[in-house]
Amino acid sequence: MTSLPEGAGSELVPAIPSSLRRFSSRLTRLDHAFLRDRLRGARQYDRIAGYFRSSIFEVAAEELLSVGRIRVVCNSDLNPEDLRASKEARASAMLQRWWAGSTGDAAIELDTLLRGNRYARLKQMLRARDGNGQPCVEIRVVDKVTAPLLHGKAGVITLADGRKTCFMGSVNETKDAWQQHYELLWEDESDEGIAWTQGEFDFLWSKAVDLPDAIIQEVERCADRVEIRLKDCPAWSLGGSTDLPRAVLVESPTARAGEGLRSWQKVFVAEFLEHRRIYGKARLLLADEVGVGKTLSLATAALLTALMEDGPALILVPSTLTQQWQVELWDRLGVPSARWWSARKVWVDQLGHVVRTNGAADIVRCPYRVAIVSTGLIMHGYDQSTHIWKNEAAALLQKRARPGEAPYGVVVLDEAHRARGTAERGANERKPNNLLAFMLEIAGRARHVLLGTATPMQTDPSDLWDLMQVLGRDAEHVLGNFISPWQNNLDRSLALVSGRERPQEEGDAWPWLSNPLPLGSEHHFFDHVRSDLEIPEGTFSVGGSSYTQLDDLITRGAARPAGERRRRSGLFATA
Repeated sequence: MTSLPEGAGSELVPAIPSSLRRFSSRLTRLDHAFLRDRLRGARQYDRIAGYFRSSIFEVAAEELLSVGRIRVVCNSDLNPEDLRASKEARASAMLQRWWAGSTGDAAIELDTLLRGNRYARLKQMLRARDGNGQPCVEIRVVDKVTAPLLHGKAGVITLADGRKTCFMGSVNETKDAWQQHYELLWEDESDEGIAWTQGEFDFLWSKAVDLPDAIIQEVERCADRVEIRLKDCPAWSLGGSTDLPRAVLVESPTARAGEGLRSWQKVFVAEFLEHRRIYGKARLLLADEVGVGKTLSLATAALLTALMEDGPALILVPSTLTQQWQVELWDRLGVPSARWWSARKVWVDQLGHVVRTNGAADIVRCPYRVAIVSTGLIMHGYDQSTHIWKNEAAALLQKRARPGEAPYGVVVLDEAHRARGTAERGANERKPNNLLAFMLEIAGRARHVLLGTATPMQTDPSDLWDLMQVLGRDAEHVLGNFISPWQNNLDRSLALVSGRERPQEEGDAWPWLSNPLPLGSEHHFFDHVRSDLEIPEGTFSVGGSSYTQLDDLITRGAARPAGERRRRSGLFATA
């Protein structure tokens, strides 16, 4: 408790009522001098806070746990209609505020390591119920119209013996406010002061809405947080479920802003993981419309590739998009990367720091696991007179792999429609432009290949087939092996997939079905074929004599009962 400066005259400073006490953090720690003694064993604690942070549980954890009922009302920065109409908007705003102040400058990794008990206590309190089944701790948020930028901080405490006291001042409900900041606090034990403060709290409480479940879930996640390496994850979590990407992204800047992947983005990432599990490699074309988050979908898949130690990620984008990709990786996912500055032959990281090199050859020695390179240097990296790749393009194609991984864990090509071929007069094959020729080579040196384009249906179907050739390089499950008709008969391939043509005989359909032969899980027909011919799931290109073997089995009646054979044969004929 403070006192008036020595010598202060009563004629200049009015007498302070005995029920009023003043506290200054300049003279004493407020948590020691005020908070703890009054909360210990208290029956109820009603608090108006600008914002509420878990760090308060480092200040008076034991005392707060001893309080019978705690009610806190705090900011949300939302309009009334948003606060009441959209749970998603409310949760997003509150999560953003929570992350903004819960850990200060400390990363969540360090915060949960050093202060894990804080989250455990808060989890315990948020889930606790009294003898009547009512929550022991209730936190509500108020809209910015009812209380624009809620600056008034006050509270009413019903003490253990039933008496009440109230306080007001600049102190927020955080560790820094109670222990470190310069704060002023006035305590008032008068009936009038208590009634006035309680009235202010009751008004805000009646206008507020409950804390979103998303905050409670985030507190529980922090309390139960376990940090492991991805390679130590159980095998089921590396499958087609979304558990792994959710775990990877849960502490990303996107999540801390109260956002997350959209449903279609989650589907793509889950598909990527499923292909990785089934085929050992993922070869996907993402054809999203402009503005729906294609970059974030591809970037998340690239992040997972790097974390799962598949190898480094190479992201190829037009020069105008290199910095945009780098910013999005850092601002949305918290992923450090380096982009190649071709004019100076140096790497530039996400903070703008220049990493000096020894020239063009160092393009394969990116200082980070994610490298961003302009497709412009690829387009101009081929010498037409000598038919040799030069400078950076040549170095990228000659990159050596680390032991146990591919030269590239993933190659991502954005604006992939720029990689295309042209039909030459009198020739059966298309001549690839430099970007397509480069992609056809580097795809064979990458475990995963992801192509992104917003204009797949606005191009000639042959251009789309060029991209399929990229995806099929060193991946027989896409278009089969080098003798597959999908690889060697463009016109008929397009006619078949478009429905303009259909095989009339089973013998004509078989080469298209058997190279590549789909997995048995895709249809019971393929499951029967694989079983009859004893073809393992990891084999996708079967020999030309396989149809004769299958036909013999059907003819002799050794494969299946007649009814099932007819159903299988009918599907075969209309494939």
